[in-house]
Amino acid sequence: MKRYLNLFKAEGLKSWCEFKRYLFNTFMEIIVMYIIFLFMFYGIKIFAGTAVSNDGLDALVIGYIMWMFAITGFSSTSQLISGEMQKGTLEQLYLCPLGIEFSVMFRLIFDTIISFLFIVVIIFLTMLTTNRWLHIDVIRVIPILLISLPCLWGLGLAISGLILIFKKFNALGSVLTFGLIGAVSVPAYPLNSFSFIPFSAGAYTIQMIVRKNFQFNIEWYLFIATLSIFYFFIGVVIYKKLEKIARKKNLLGQY
Repeated sequence: MKRYLNLFKAEGLKSWCEFKRYLFNTFMEIIVMYIIFLFMFYGIKIFAGTAVSNDGLDALVIGYIMWMFAITGFSSTSQLISGEMQKGTLEQLYLCPLGIEFSVMFRLIFDTIISFLFIVVIIFLTMLTTNRWLHIDVIRVIPILLISLPCLWGLGLAISGLILIFKKFNALGSVLTFGLIGAVSVPAYPLNSFSFIPFSAGAYTIQMIVRKNFQFNIEWYLFIATLSIFYFFIGVVIYKKLEKIARKKNLLGQY
């Protein structure tokens, strides 16, 4: 148990040091994301004019926030593997006595915490811009985000497996980034075919809670959690299969 605790502390210290070291990059990412939102918001205002209702603005704000959360959720895993490959330290993670799985898992926890802080800043800036100060029920929203995270991690693991073999995923990553716009926008409730798209059910649930204070039954939350865990394990299986191929072809140490 002490070894796991030491690894947890080490990964936390590493995440904190990297966050401080590249703080300027974090600020620039926030600025870029805010500029993207400005283009979306004022573009809609110009073309739609007074036809945009307050509920439409609320949907835009929440949809954009969910998109940002989805991007940071799935990219944290893929960027972790890609970053270690570029630095030439991926093989060292495989030499960890506790295995690479725990190292990745602990790092994802700290990346998620940092992502939450990132999202909080984005939420404030978007609401300040639109002058729509949403009432976000943290007690109801945070658990939904947490049970929806595993499906994003699973998606990231599947992409990470491809990175082990093909090394670069910029084109595919761009497609998935814009594909997530659809995932957070479709009406996933009540249960329909859209509900099975990764993260769609969780994102739509949060939208309905924030915009309309909608009440969902416990079966719906169980569905979100079950589907999220399912996609996570699918991602793990895909990663392990592709990792086996990469090991066989001696590709782990190459970039």
